[in-house]
Parts: sequence; C-alpha cells; structure tokens
Amino acid sequence: MSRLNRSSLLKLGIPTLEDVDLVAANIRESDRHDLEGLHPGKAIREIIMGDVEYSQLVYGLYSNDRMQCVFGVIPVAPGVGTPWVVGTAEVDEAPLLFARSSRRLLDMLQRNFPVLDTWVCAENSKSVLWHKWCGFEFEQEKVRLGRDEYYRALRRADTNMMEVG
Repeated sequence: MSRLNRSSLLKLGIPTLEDVDLVAANIRESDRHDLEGLHPGKAIREIIMGDVEYSQLVYGLYSNDRMQCVFGVIPVAPGVGTPWVVGTAEVDEAPLLFARSSRRLLDMLQRNFPVLDTWVCAENSKSVLWHKWCGFEFEQEKVRLGRDEYYRALRRADTNMMEVG
C-alpha cells in the first residue's frame, strides 16, 4: 500500500477478497440503496464482485489499515470508463477525509480513462453532491434505471494534462 501523499491518513492498495467481503458486510446505507435499486434481488457482494470482474482498474482505500472503500473503472469504449465506488459506513464518519482525496484519485483513474461516464441516483443527495464536487457535469434529463431515476454524469480529464480523443 502507498500513502496518497506524505500527510495523508489514507493509503491506496489492491483489495483482497476479504476486503470486498468487509465492504459488502459494512456497506454504507446510501450505497446499499443504490445497488439494490439497480440490481433488485441480487446480493450486495455479488453486485460488487461483478463490478470488480468487469473493471480494468480496481483499488481499495484504507485508513489506519482498515478498508474504507473499493472502487474501479469498467471500460466502455477506448478512453471511456464507468467509475464505481462502494464504501463502508466508516466513510460517512469521516466524509471530508474521503472527499478531499477523491479528486486526486479520479485524476489518477483518468490517466487510463480520460472520460468518466456514469449514472448517479437522483435520490442519493450524497452521491449527487460528491459527483458535482469532483467535477462531473450532469445532464438535466433523468432516466429510470431499475427502481430509481438517474442522471448521466461525465467527467473529462483536464485538457492541459492530456488530450481527449
């Protein structure tokens, strides 16, 4: 594992199956609501493992060597990926710590995927605010996916950092 920066309490690493099990067992309520809405009848661990399986990049974020969240990017087209993140309830106990590292982590993912294209549950105010804070741009129209309505959200890499094709 490596620290995000010298002063950071967070470390980035490759999650184990035990880490995924821990996240599934201690998932924060807003993430549970989103996953159950998109995949009715499926077990949370099964949903997370599906995202892991289809992802090109998968990481874990740890605080004091305790798993906080698992996240990754599923490729959908050359240079375009769908990011996902599932956190434990501990993320909600220190949301600022998580939020402050998020932009830097998304910048890292965008070295491989200059365009991040995702769906954000319109009912999940935490997710909507986080995506906006991280620089995602929202389409105004809502689309029903599963049980809930979602906004499509895009985040493009800084064009000073790299050119998007």
